[in-house]
Amino acid sequence: MHKNGWEKRLGFFMRRCTLAVMLSAVLAVEMTAFSAWGEESAEGRESAAEERDEEAADIEENSTEDSKEAETVLMVEYENLRQLLLDGNLDLQKANDSYETTKKNYQELMEQMREEQAYMKFLAEKYEDTEDGATYSVNAGILGGQANMLSKRIEAINRKTQTLSLEENTDSYTMAAQSLMNSYNQMALNVKAKEKSVQAKEAAYGAMVKKQSVGAATAAEVMKAADQLDTEQNLLVSYRQQETQLRFRLLSMLGLEDRENVVIGTIPEPDLAEIDQVDFEADKEKAVNNNSSVQNVRHSQAGTTAEISRKADRETEAVGNAEADFLEAYQKLQAGRLEYQAARDSYESARISYDSLQKKRQAGMVSQTEYLEGETAYLEALTKRDCASMNLTQTLEDYRWMIKGTESARQ
Repeated sequence: MHKNGWEKRLGFFMRRCTLAVMLSAVLAVEMTAFSAWGEESAEGRESAAEERDEEAADIEENSTEDSKEAETVLMVEYENLRQLLLDGNLDLQKANDSYETTKKNYQELMEQMREEQAYMKFLAEKYEDTEDGATYSVNAGILGGQANMLSKRIEAINRKTQTLSLEENTDSYTMAAQSLMNSYNQMALNVKAKEKSVQAKEAAYGAMVKKQSVGAATAAEVMKAADQLDTEQNLLVSYRQQETQLRFRLLSMLGLEDRENVVIGTIPEPDLAEIDQVDFEADKEKAVNNNSSVQNVRHSQAGTTAEISRKADRETEAVGNAEADFLEAYQKLQAGRLEYQAARDSYESARISYDSLQKKRQAGMVSQTEYLEGETAYLEALTKRDCASMNLTQTLEDYRWMIKGTESARQ
């Protein structure tokens, strides 16, 4: 064979070896990337902790930068939780990076193989009547087959039935962050209400001690007032601890340090118009069709008559379970709507009483203890109303997630 023929074969052999090495490397990365993607492994948590420790050390070493950061208020808004997670959650970044890197590597390699295949076809046509022409044609077919394999793998990555998509993965984290932020805000309200309750109990205890000093109260009555104060103080300590823990958990999830300049925003009011206009049948159909269990059964293979029959049974069961889950979510939404309305009505009644109490106080018609007790009752009603509002917002979010098909993250 002539010299140019050997050079062409050698050049093709080198290109093919390079592509083969690249393909093997990508496939090897896939085996590790997909097993870790979407999971909070111990290694991932340790890595995240180490990076946070390093960041904390850098901040401590640079007091100038620390003071500048403290001057800038960072607001954690409910509507921006998703973006904060994408920017700051290391586990989510790792999962998404693995997904995108794998798909990008496959895409680039497939394009290279397509280009090499086209070049082999060109050479096969050019040397059609020679031994080289047949070799080029065979190799073009091999490259085409490998490119098709990569194309199918890319399609598999994008299929929901094989692995979580980037959107679904981020949805799961967003759901958890919404729940944490909701719980934090409710606990913060409880802390404020309990602080006022402690003030009222302190005033009541002080008044009881004074009464005892003039013989107007017994020791048992003083002891009872002291016990009530002690109970409220212990509850306040517990509430504050829970508030601190919830704040830390939320900020850690968002990749933020628990600093004074970080302010957690409030939970938006529930969309009552959306709740009142819910279409039960239409939403049920969407929820069932988007349910992961239903989709898994529907995408499963069934060849024989027996397999087809078993698949039909599994689908019937999956659809039944999905419909039951949706019904439960719908009923919770409607119950939450009623509870919210009841809490609003109770608050309006408490507000009217509180307005009357303030007028009496201005007229000198109530004692400080009576006023604090009335103010406590008003704040408790306000807290119940706001908590009912946040509960309804969360229930509506859960309902939306179920329709979208992200219900598995709650289970």
